[in-house]
Amino acid sequence: MKMMKTILISSTILATTPLWAQTTTATESTASQTQVAPYGDNPNIFKVLGHKAQQSLENTAEKVDHGLQKGVAKVKPKVENAWENSKEFATEKSEMAKEKTQQAAVSVNKKLNETKDTILGSPNDQPAPIVSRPLSQSSTESSSVPVQPAS
Repeated sequence: MKMMKTILISSTILATTPLWAQTTTATESTASQTQVAPYGDNPNIFKVLGHKAQQSLENTAEKVDHGLQKGVAKVKPKVENAWENSKEFATEKSEMAKEKTQQAAVSVNKKLNETKDTILGSPNDQPAPIVSRPLSQSSTESSSVPVQPAS
């Protein structure tokens, strides 16, 4: 019986040993390959430092990108809101400017017509009377005789 137990235990150990050995070997070889690949079998210190610097730069770039994404997500709604407000403000101001320009154009035309009427006379007014006097008579006298224009 003792012999039977010994054979059973030893055969069990021998049968499971390759399973444990393969798992351990596969795990160790995978882990060693990931570390050996960047540096090689006999790594140069500059290769090691270069690889470490590259890894830290990649990590830093990822962190900066993540922070930038969060910052953009926070700022984007505020920027869009400000853009919409500025468009509305610009539209209101342009409408006010158009109205004021139209009012100014109307007032300029009115003043122009008034000035033209003052200088040239209005077409609706009666023509100015023409006074004829002899050259020897003074123009400061109060008696004036209007001359009718020939029709």
